[in-house]
Amino acid sequence: MNVNLDSPSPDDDIVTPFRVEGTDVRGQLVRLGPAIDSVLSQHNYPSEVSTLLGEAMLLTAMTGSSLKFDGRIVLQTSSDGPISMLIAEYTTDGAIRGYAKIDHDRLAPILAGDNTKTSHPQPSLGEMLGTGHLAISIDQGPDTELYQGLVALSPESLVQTALTYFAQSEQVLTSIRLSVGRHIDGDGRQTWRAGGIMAQFLPPKDAGRETTDRSLDDWERADILLASTEDHELIDPTLSSDRLLYRLYHEDGVRTFDRKSIRFGCSCSEDRLRSLLAGLDPADLSDLEEDGVIKAKCEFCSTEYRFDPADISSA
Repeated sequence: MNVNLDSPSPDDDIVTPFRVEGTDVRGQLVRLGPAIDSVLSQHNYPSEVSTLLGEAMLLTAMTGSSLKFDGRIVLQTSSDGPISMLIAEYTTDGAIRGYAKIDHDRLAPILAGDNTKTSHPQPSLGEMLGTGHLAISIDQGPDTELYQGLVALSPESLVQTALTYFAQSEQVLTSIRLSVGRHIDGDGRQTWRAGGIMAQFLPPKDAGRETTDRSLDDWERADILLASTEDHELIDPTLSSDRLLYRLYHEDGVRTFDRKSIRFGCSCSEDRLRSLLAGLDPADLSDLEEDGVIKAKCEFCSTEYRFDPADISSA
């Protein structure tokens, strides 16, 4: 379908696939409202951490929404910095979740700007995450082999890290714009919002078909236009996805396809955690016991489970 400039707004928690007409440029526009606010508000991370986790969730939704099978995709950073881990997970039924592992004692001076290595007011990705890698894992189910791609973390941004991944692992020309921030409504209530666009150069794989100079020119123009997107446009609740895409690509024309809904969803369960605890050594299990009860908390949704040690040992 062509873009609908009269579509209702806002269109939160939606992935909108699109194609720039007459070109080999395709992409996804992701708008997150309540889904990302559910994650970031309940964790109450420092705003810099929330922004990074929001970017990771956007990247995961962008990549996962294009999968043609039932499964899940996990984006995970592992590094030696004060934010030692970011995890974002998207399942192909539209559920998304995420969390960050933080050493608050190490992170606090960096965010305060009194770290001797900090020469600018805003801490860099390298200062917060340190040195490490980004892993993108794609799971198609129990009867298939898990795919995992690894790329070194860029000290610049998660976007630059993702672009390196697509260039090296997928060998696809890719452009990405992301924005994560708080929105204040008319009643003064603050909520987290996020938006992002990923465009890719995907010429048909016809035998004998060569990429022409014109098609590459089309890509370069689409890349330049995407780079012109402003942060506030990506998270503006009054600007519909169709209208934003029209602003960018109206000269060539843009076509959107069936949208996919996103929601916050966590797959944790009492039975799953009980099975995990049952696999621990008795000594480790004993260390978790407090006042005759073993407590386990899901890092994604913050749900706390309580177990009788006798039930665990007999599981």
